[in-house]
Amino acid sequence: GRQMGFDPTTIFYVLVMAILQGVAEFLPISSSGHLLLLANIFHLPDALTLSILLHAGTLLSVLLYFARDILYACFKAPRVAGLVIVGSIPTAIIGFSIMYYARSLEENLLLAGCLFIVTGIILMTVMRSRFRVSEFDEYYDQIEANEEGDEDIEFPEPKTYETTTLLDAIFIGIAQGFAALPGLSRSGTTISAALARNFDREWAGKFSFLLSIPVIGGGALLEIKKLFEEAEGDTFAEKFFSDPFFVVYLGGAVTSFLVGWFSLSILMRLLRDGRLHHFAWWLFIIGPATIIYWCHLNWETVLPILEKSEWISLFLQRIGLA
Repeated sequence: GRQMGFDPTTIFYVLVMAILQGVAEFLPISSSGHLLLLANIFHLPDALTLSILLHAGTLLSVLLYFARDILYACFKAPRVAGLVIVGSIPTAIIGFSIMYYARSLEENLLLAGCLFIVTGIILMTVMRSRFRVSEFDEYYDQIEANEEGDEDIEFPEPKTYETTTLLDAIFIGIAQGFAALPGLSRSGTTISAALARNFDREWAGKFSFLLSIPVIGGGALLEIKKLFEEAEGDTFAEKFFSDPFFVVYLGGAVTSFLVGWFSLSILMRLLRDGRLHHFAWWLFIIGPATIIYWCHLNWETVLPILEKSEWISLFLQRIGLA
């Protein structure tokens, strides 16, 4: 239950998590993994609810940042809207299956630590290699070079919304579905999946965020509906103010929206410059750190397992941990 009310430390914690969500949602470092780690350190109640509401805040920054693209997709390029709908189907199936049947996984710190490392590896392998080739300028440079007979290298023309196939959308949608797991970056996995399918850089970023709208929006609406059903009172106002957490969490959502707007523009710039894979280094630090923190929290469980191995047991005795 929520017993903390308008405790200033809670407001501070929510604010810190909102800023983190605004930064981490758009950089390929897994905002849900970072929020889970902080919620554990801060001992916050309803961490998953807060996480979903903060995601709703950053979703609003996506809607505004890409407003022109979204309106264009709806009225001028129904093909884009179709790709987003098709891509959202595998996401919904995988994502909501994780939410309903394996919710404990979403709150599993050990899993988050391991998947931080996996995200880092994805950035270092897929993003790094694709950034070197998947770009229009290089493609056209290569065509000119070939005409002069200087070079004999071939890679296909990067895809834009006109050449993206339904299979591409499904592939990226599957990647997004698994990103419901903490530590697996949604933007990192979907942009990497798009680049692996030879998307043009900027289109990879746009499609990744357009694809996030239905799933994050759907998740946030379900969570808000559930919160209101559980709240006391009859009218909207009574329900809203019955729970001090509502107002605090809403303030968090507004903060994550504002911070998200800034970091989204930074992400698109880094994506154009082909520098996103550098975030892997942070993941290679936070991943092992999260695993160590989990071991520290679950030392009674971990110690007997470690002691089964003779040399580990000896090492632990030497350093005074066993």
